[in-house]
Amino acid sequence: MALIDDIAIFARDRGEKMIQPVLSPDISPILIGLWTYFNLVVNTVLLPILVATFLFSKRAKRHPTLVNVCITWIFSGVFSLLLFYAGQQRGPEPDMMLCIAQTSLLYGIPPMWSVAIFMMAYYMNASIEACPKEPKLGRAKLIVMLSAPYIAQSVFSLTTLVVSLNHPNRVNRSRRVLYCALRSDTVFVAMAMFTFIVCLGILTVKVYKNVQGARKAGHNAPFNRPLIIRVVIFGIFVLLGILANLVSVIDSRSFVQDIYAACGGTFVLFIFGAQEDVIRAWCFWLPAPRVQNVEIVVSLEETNSSESVKNLDLTA
Repeated sequence: MALIDDIAIFARDRGEKMIQPVLSPDISPILIGLWTYFNLVVNTVLLPILVATFLFSKRAKRHPTLVNVCITWIFSGVFSLLLFYAGQQRGPEPDMMLCIAQTSLLYGIPPMWSVAIFMMAYYMNASIEACPKEPKLGRAKLIVMLSAPYIAQSVFSLTTLVVSLNHPNRVNRSRRVLYCALRSDTVFVAMAMFTFIVCLGILTVKVYKNVQGARKAGHNAPFNRPLIIRVVIFGIFVLLGILANLVSVIDSRSFVQDIYAACGGTFVLFIFGAQEDVIRAWCFWLPAPRVQNVEIVVSLEETNSSESVKNLDLTA
């Protein structure tokens, strides 16, 4: 409460008019239910289970760039539900400090997950090019790849925080209804365009990787049908993100981007969690499969150099 009072004093000294509590516009209960379900059940419950599986399971290890993508959507779910946790999702305007905090955190989410996916796509491409050897990623380069999403998130969140503190009367829940947002076209368009450009970069890398994979397949290099299916699904997922960003730029009050962001964790869970080794790690009581002729697949699994071809699966 002391922080809220400080903001109120800060705004008063600047001659800003504080937001008065107002009722949110009518919104479909179905939309609120979908928003809450996907963020709560998938992003903040199921995805942490998937991350824990990747980190601690001996059967289903995955490359850190993939784990990073999952973590970004966990953050997205937590930040999106701040008003839900505080019991201020409906009714009068939320507490000012809570509203500013959520606004600042959420404006950094799209840049964060887009950069995380770009780094994962970059690793996949490097793996395809190095196949059947292990891609050469030094410790410093890997640290940069893993930290880049959070650097992007920090830049946009801090920018939004500064603008929000200077203009607290522009921060409210009534603009987006589901969460607090800043009434600033400059900040919003900058965030949306950054995400749009990064998503285009992801598609470029994916297309290049597919071309490289097709060439290698023509030379009897390891390639498999499940990977192609996952790559296509993942490409559709990124394309939908681009379209959602375009819609949000054209109509800032559209809920398309919000639903896409809430459902994103479900796509990630489906693409990366619906794999045999992950499912067997969860269903540990099942008998081990019979050992047959080893099929070399493209996998994001961390393996020895003798099995480095397996290292490409996103499985993705």
